[in-house]
Amino acid sequence: MTLSRRHVLRSAGLLCANGLAAPASKPPGFLNHSIRRGNGRGGWLWHQGEIQFLHRQLGGGVKPFGIARMDNGEVILAASWDDGSSAESARDREKPVMAFSRDGGQNWSEFQLVEGARGRPVMFTDLGGGRLFFQTDLTNPIHQFFSEDYGRSWPEQRVLQPPKIEGSFAGIDGFFGGEGNAVVERGANGGPSRVGVLGFTYRKGTKFPADPAVCMLRWSTDGGRTWSTETTPPQWYWKEEHQGKTYTRGISEGSLVRAANGWLVAALRTDMPYRFVELQNDNLEGIALSLSKDDGQTWSPLNMLYRGGRMHANLLRLPNGHLVMTYIVRQDYEGTERVGYRRGCEAIVSRDHGQTWNLRERYVLDEFEYSDGTPLSLACGHLSSTLLPDGRILTTYGNYLAKAAVVIRWRPAAS
Repeated sequence: MTLSRRHVLRSAGLLCANGLAAPASKPPGFLNHSIRRGNGRGGWLWHQGEIQFLHRQLGGGVKPFGIARMDNGEVILAASWDDGSSAESARDREKPVMAFSRDGGQNWSEFQLVEGARGRPVMFTDLGGGRLFFQTDLTNPIHQFFSEDYGRSWPEQRVLQPPKIEGSFAGIDGFFGGEGNAVVERGANGGPSRVGVLGFTYRKGTKFPADPAVCMLRWSTDGGRTWSTETTPPQWYWKEEHQGKTYTRGISEGSLVRAANGWLVAALRTDMPYRFVELQNDNLEGIALSLSKDDGQTWSPLNMLYRGGRMHANLLRLPNGHLVMTYIVRQDYEGTERVGYRRGCEAIVSRDHGQTWNLRERYVLDEFEYSDGTPLSLACGHLSSTLLPDGRILTTYGNYLAKAAVVIRWRPAAS
């Protein structure tokens, strides 16, 4: 007899009893994906990229916080996994997990829990030689976890060293929060000589969002276990007028990269414009750039790229010396005005060691529109990028609607 296509598919397990296609047993790897880039004149150019969604099937989804291409050829992705419990607080539901790829992100292992860890794995840093560390977010106190075997195990943990700063900048309860990427400096033997990170606190008696965050730079020469006394660049504060009064605003988290000419470049998360303070929502913070030409002793005034809605900047230096910044679009704002419902992630490029960034040539790596009827509906967040040996970039960000870590493989234009 002649078998129908439906009968063949059902016999092969590719069709459910209700006639719908059965879910694939494993993720399909990368699928083709269109990326648009501004042409500098108000139009768009289109580039071919690739995209995939990574899930942990149990629980309430994953949020990515770090990705790194390690020197053993593997890529590691650090995320938090919501265990799906009834706990009201995210700090009681989320736990660090790791996934691995041996083929540039095409295929991934299952997400593996980090034993004994809770919260989110932020400031995820690859030191080389199998050594990695991260610090936890949402936990009190903040803990650090260290691996010596390319992220397969994390046997060493310790309480994160609190800030040493004193006086008027002394922070609350020893808090050193952060999310972004560290700069890893290497010595003559190729090993890490020091690591630089940015973190933030609030001065005693102040709080988010009305008061300015205090951003701090500090260094470690022992793989992130102990840290130097912090510096707090005065250039990272500014005055803002609102309804006839003057307010001080500041910087919280940030990322660092060493430019090809030796400058330090910082991509910084700015406090929200004061007009948004009454909304009590950190989705309205923005991104600024600052440069240091003397190894972090002094910094340039802030170059305000986005006043609100874009954040979680990550910095990479390409072999040709160009700098790439990837970041999240949590709210679609131009200046302080909302212009759309678009969410997703974008990228911009600097060809002059971080001095200028042409926003009219930005890459829209992924985008979707969303609203739940509230003015500040949240649909995505958190981001990290890493460079592959062939010049392509892996960017991962959290799509909250899909409860997934989205991974995009793409290549910046040559010029």
